[in-house]
Amino acid sequence: MSLAAVAEKDFQDAVRSRGMIALVAVFSLLVSAFAFVVRPGGQGGEQFATEMLLSFFVGPFLVTTLVPLVGVVVGYNAVSGERESGSLKLLLSLPHSRADVVFGKVVGRGAALALAVLAGFLLPAVVLIVAPVSFNAGAYLGYTVFAAALGIVFVAIAVGFSAAATTQRRALIGGIGIYVLFVLLWGAVTGQFLDAASPILDPLPVSTQQIGVFLQVANPTTGVEVLTNAFLGEQLFSGERINQQVSAVSMLVFWTIAPPLVGLWKFDADDL
Repeated sequence: MSLAAVAEKDFQDAVRSRGMIALVAVFSLLVSAFAFVVRPGGQGGEQFATEMLLSFFVGPFLVTTLVPLVGVVVGYNAVSGERESGSLKLLLSLPHSRADVVFGKVVGRGAALALAVLAGFLLPAVVLIVAPVSFNAGAYLGYTVFAAALGIVFVAIAVGFSAAATTQRRALIGGIGIYVLFVLLWGAVTGQFLDAASPILDPLPVSTQQIGVFLQVANPTTGVEVLTNAFLGEQLFSGERINQQVSAVSMLVFWTIAPPLVGLWKFDADDL
């Protein structure tokens, strides 16, 4: 139960913080603004009111840009902050292993961010419900869950950097670096890689296009976009792109587990 105790404490600290409350308020107001702008065109019915709002407004402008950034901010000082303040030694003097600390913080802070995302979507839901349009509650709720999952992935990545780094500054640099790579530069970087590596990749039993598709879903933000678009189009885990969707889920699981494990490996080797 040591992991659960660490997770509970971090969850409580996170949800009570002013930063998390401010996040819920800002995110809710922004999504509500998009919902209000889309509302007048709601004569198009249910699809326009919900799926168009989420796919073409909320997703590109908020979820795949703001949620990952908040995940980094929530997680980067999880371990490194306590290491700098000296409270980490006190925490480890209790019956907590270092693995309990790392994964407890992933669970606690990830759950807090997921709750904030869910709360942030509540007010926009009310805007759409009271608007003179048909509201697809199932699509809206499902999309919210995917957005929360994306936040959890970036919390896990940031906590991994936090566990491996000796200072908050280094942890923040690592988290921001991965954010910039995934959110801003991934398409350009993978495109250049495929162009440069094509002579090596051509003899392989897989095509360059297949490798490109895999690299696309290897990015958690793109992976979530693939899954949400399939979900909103009622083609989740069906149709011609089922393999791409399975790969996207696999990569989301990978990014949730691998960075904390690597951070724990470095953390275990450090002399505090």
